[in-house]
Amino acid sequence: MTDVSVVKPARRFLHICYCCHDVEPVTQFLLDGLGLKLVMRTPKEWGPGKILGIDRDTYGETTFVYDQRGARVSPAIEVQAWIDPPLEGTPSLDPLEAGVKAIGFSVRKIDDTVERLTGMGCTVAFRGRSPFGQVARLVDATGVTVEVMENALLAADTAQFRHLRITSTDLDVSLPFYDRLGFAVIERTSFTEGAWAGAPEAVEGEYVRLRLPDEPFEVQLVQWNTPASHGRHYANPQHAGLFRMALGVDDTRAAYDQMLSEGVVFDRPPMDVILNGTPVPEMWICFLSDPDGVPFEFVQRPRAAFK
Repeated sequence: MTDVSVVKPARRFLHICYCCHDVEPVTQFLLDGLGLKLVMRTPKEWGPGKILGIDRDTYGETTFVYDQRGARVSPAIEVQAWIDPPLEGTPSLDPLEAGVKAIGFSVRKIDDTVERLTGMGCTVAFRGRSPFGQVARLVDATGVTVEVMENALLAADTAQFRHLRITSTDLDVSLPFYDRLGFAVIERTSFTEGAWAGAPEAVEGEYVRLRLPDEPFEVQLVQWNTPASHGRHYANPQHAGLFRMALGVDDTRAAYDQMLSEGVVFDRPPMDVILNGTPVPEMWICFLSDPDGVPFEFVQRPRAAFK
């Protein structure tokens, strides 16, 4: 009998990496602005860069910030400070450029959240209707795009991870990759308005909403047709902004071996990693990228770790 957990190994998001100069102001922004909570921190230290494709040791610091559901349920933002090598570039604000464009949250009231976030240095880029519903799109102090949508069931002054928006140059090329990882299609449709994402008002495009089996957090995979999507996601792991995503799998090495035998190309083979200063045990991790260069990592976290 085939092991379905290996055939389509990814079960849930573990974290989304937010690259920055300094973890402190970004972490505090997430805590005070969105009501998230700091659960783990790695010390400022040197570590092996090879896991991220860097041929020398790197120096930095990391925090892991979750929503109020806690680490056993919520994905996290991994706030990663790059010191050596230093952070480079700025987050892309071009919605048509391939790559990770925005992190989205549900909040009780958009108005209250926008008022609080603008008071903390965010700039409102759009308020109104998107293909996904009413949304406020803001740019934070480091240039990362944050989107908020309403959920009246949530407590005041808290946010819940809702979605990740990614631009694809060709959905028909991207979707087999995401299907192979374990994402299911919730919805696929077209749209003709682009202001919600910072594109021209009159556009032609389509999107697919994708979800993993163990959680409601979703990917909004967007293809722009007129004007067309272009380019690739950032190539260097120390690029500022939202860079990579970690997906929980039961067995990293088994998933790697099976997918490799099918011809799937990985960025790097499995490596054993220890997160100093955290309660997380050593983990096997490997990397692969979608057709537009968006990097994902398999992190070995069996379902039993979330009970």
